[in-house]
Order: sequence, then C-alpha cells, then structure tokens
Amino acid sequence: MKYLDLYKLLNKSNCRACGLPTCMAFAHAVINSGKKIGDCPHLNKHVVEGLNAKIVRRDQGREYELAIRNLKKAVSGMNFSIMADALGARIVGGRLCIKCLGRDFYIDTNGNVESDCHIITWVTLPLLSYIKSGGGPGLSGRWVSFEELKNGPSMLNFFNRRCIEPLRQIAESHTDIFFDLLDIFGGQEIEGFTSDYSRIIYPLPRVPFLVLYSRPEGEFQSRINILFDSTADAFLEIDPLCILSRGIVEMFKKLIDKHEELLPGLRAM
Repeated sequence: MKYLDLYKLLNKSNCRACGLPTCMAFAHAVINSGKKIGDCPHLNKHVVEGLNAKIVRRDQGREYELAIRNLKKAVSGMNFSIMADALGARIVGGRLCIKCLGRDFYIDTNGNVESDCHIITWVTLPLLSYIKSGGGPGLSGRWVSFEELKNGPSMLNFFNRRCIEPLRQIAESHTDIFFDLLDIFGGQEIEGFTSDYSRIIYPLPRVPFLVLYSRPEGEFQSRINILFDSTADAFLEIDPLCILSRGIVEMFKKLIDKHEELLPGLRAM
C-alpha cells in the first residue's frame, strides 16, 4: 500500500487530531515512518491492524545511503581540473574544493567528502549531484520561482510545506536572529525588491538562493519566498534541490534553538 491508497481510506476531514494539517500530509507521514497509522482517531483497531500489514514504509535513510553510493560512483574518475571553473570550485591538493554556505568542502576522485564542518546527508547528496552535473552556464541573473524550474511543479507542495512554511515561521518569530544567521553564512543584502528583507545566500557556488521576507501587516501574515537563478536546474535536479532546501531549514531551526550560546561563536568564524 502506497500513500495514495492509504489516503483513499481516510475520512479526509483534515481534523488535525493526528497533529498534521491534512489527511494527505498524514498519509505521506505514515509511509515515510513519521507517523503511525493508529495516530488517526477515525480508524478502528481492526482496520489499523489490517493496514499495518499492507503499508510499504520508506526507509529514507537507506534510500539516501544508496543514492550517495551511486553518486560517488558517478563522480569517480571525473576530471576535476576541467570541471572546476564551471562549478565555481578550485583544486586544492588534487581534490575539488567547493564552498557550501561559505564553508569549504573537499571531494576526492572517489567521491569522498571531507570538511572541517560536520558531514551530513543534506550537504553530501546535493554536493555530489552538483559535481555530477559537470557544471553549466554562468548565472543568468534572472530570478525564478521554484515552480518555474524543471520538474518544480511536481514537488511544489512538498517545497511549500517542508521548506517555505517552516522558514516563514522561523523568520516571523526570530526575525533579527534569522537574518543574523543568513549574514553569518555569507548572506548578501540586495536591493530592488519590495520585501522588508532580502538576502542572497550561496548553498553552492552556482545555486544561489534569494530569500525575500515581508513582515506581517495588519490582517496579513508575514510572507517569505525563495527564488533561484534560472540556471539552477542545470546544476541540480529537483530532488537534491529539495533536500538542500529542507536541510537548510532544519539547520536554522537547530541553530535558533541554541542561538544564545552559538551566535557569538558563529560571528567569530
């Protein structure tokens, strides 16, 4: 049973008793092991027992592990010297050196990633995917929405739910801290937009994010958006771009939770 099969069996009332905003989100969470089918109060015990035997749950950690293994094979033996300029990278000691949010990451010809920073999946997978692309055209300077990127519409709901909305909540509740963190990670203020705040950050050299935030006003809630250079999909496919975006959101959530003890040290880096 996949998530759409499960969704058909739910009452679709979006009652939120499971802790999620919609029944569709709940079905996704069950398949991705984020919720148990019994968390829906509208399904009786016998139905729950029957569904548990049919549901095919994704092991996301295993999927990422296999994806990274395949990406390592794909970049193994690539001529980094030829690719470096097109990726906005440089060669250091025979390894490709790429900046991710201002921090150096080193990749050898076997696809192994090293850095002074903690190596985590949300960096490793997009980073190897970025290298696999072999580079692309220079930045166009034309900003587009996520939906305008290749295959963006198919992942738009996920992107809005898992990236845009949590980022909006962070920016609204901790505005000054949030933009301090963006600046610490290389954020550059840019003019010409009607938003209250605008920053460009570089998760990867050729994949900049333009973060636009407007404070709440009257009856209107705050608004945030992330725009991408129109060439972004030449460097990253939509799935690794979503992983990168979601990873940045999770990183900011953790940093803000500990901002009082972390910010002074981060500013000194």
